[in-house]
Amino acid sequence: MLKRILAISAALLVGASLAFAQTTADGGAKAASAGSVNASWGNWKSIPKSKIGTDMFNFKKEVVITPNSGSKGGKFALEKGEAKFKTESYTALYHNVKPDGSIEKTCTDERWRKAVYTITIDDAATITLTVAGNGSKDPSRCVVLGTRTEGTDAKGKPAEIYTPLVSIDNLSQDEAPKTITYKNAPKGTYYIIGNGHRIVAVEAKN
Repeated sequence: MLKRILAISAALLVGASLAFAQTTADGGAKAASAGSVNASWGNWKSIPKSKIGTDMFNFKKEVVITPNSGSKGGKFALEKGEAKFKTESYTALYHNVKPDGSIEKTCTDERWRKAVYTITIDDAATITLTVAGNGSKDPSRCVVLGTRTEGTDAKGKPAEIYTPLVSIDNLSQDEAPKTITYKNAPKGTYYIIGNGHRIVAVEAKN
């Protein structure tokens, strides 16, 4: 009983902390060596060669995204979920939407996580994501950069728990792409999750 009460309390606290999107934050870490991380993905001129093609597919194994030429010190990969490349006014990674979503639901319920990506940096660096909505402006169309722990949900079942560091919602395909930035991130692995979104570019630099 106590375990259930604690799980519910934790869920309520997470929900409260996610009430508003925060598009910038600072991790406060200092790089051991300036210039050790300078990696980027995206701003593609055309659809790149990749296991991710132009048809939406549900991936269950990791797909590493090839970095832009000259990149070093970072890795960006699709861990699992639906994704495809598509070119309209720009080339991006596209993702479907589950309606009536939100940042909170995307973090706490896998039904709203259309894709899970990882970005790993070898040294402290600033991570910037350029994203847009894949459809009309709506709270469901959101992207979160955060951390993940293994835990349990309110019913006591095993669950992946995501804690946002920076996030954005109300994205739209009819508006210019927007950025979210986690400055001075400590080295390690971070997670990018979202619903009804496009990933235009990812950058890690110190």
